[in-house]
Amino acid sequence: MIAARKPVIDLWRDYRDHARTLPGMHLGSVAVADASVAAADTARELYRTGVRRAEFSTLVDLSAAAEPLCAVRVLDLVRELTAWGVVVDWRVRLPDAGTCRSGPSAFTLSHLYPPSGIVGPADAAQLRSAWAEGFFLGKCLVRNGPGFLEIRDHRSGVLNRIVIDEPDYLAGVEAVRACPTAHGVDPSVRSDLAAESLLVGVGDLWWWAPHRPHRWPQPPFRV
Repeated sequence: MIAARKPVIDLWRDYRDHARTLPGMHLGSVAVADASVAAADTARELYRTGVRRAEFSTLVDLSAAAEPLCAVRVLDLVRELTAWGVVVDWRVRLPDAGTCRSGPSAFTLSHLYPPSGIVGPADAAQLRSAWAEGFFLGKCLVRNGPGFLEIRDHRSGVLNRIVIDEPDYLAGVEAVRACPTAHGVDPSVRSDLAAESLLVGVGDLWWWAPHRPHRWPQPPFRV
């Protein structure tokens, strides 16, 4: 029996479709499982080495049937690649409620690079179109200040500026960033962050949605 090929990400030097036919543009591939373990470090290194397009070989499953830890790690990777301005060529399976604000949806993920296709929800085509039309880099970002975090979230269509400065909330954010189980996070803190869709529930785990800014292709007033 031939073993199934592990999902990989093909890496390209240029983001344009036609450039993939040119010699020297393909920079190899990396296994999704390997790349997503330390997503921030992986994305930084890929950008440093010239990667400008990352193409997932298989559908990214974020449905209720998905393995939660794998889903969270892939979301981490897509978030970090997006933050560096890398074009992410991915297709995604979402839960049926494609616009919910508590789990993976076309709303909670709309700050990530738009997928080339969505499967699952009945209105998948419309969700994908709206996602692509409304996307810009920096749509939901977090900046570190001295003793506080500032989140600038445009996913709803208007700016929602949130400042987190209370110690238990700052500790909760760091805990989820370090481990998606959110063990030790005060339930009220977790609930408040989830109510703003800053934490997204993936099975019994939690994913931190905002990304840090690395590039500013948009005018500053936009974000």
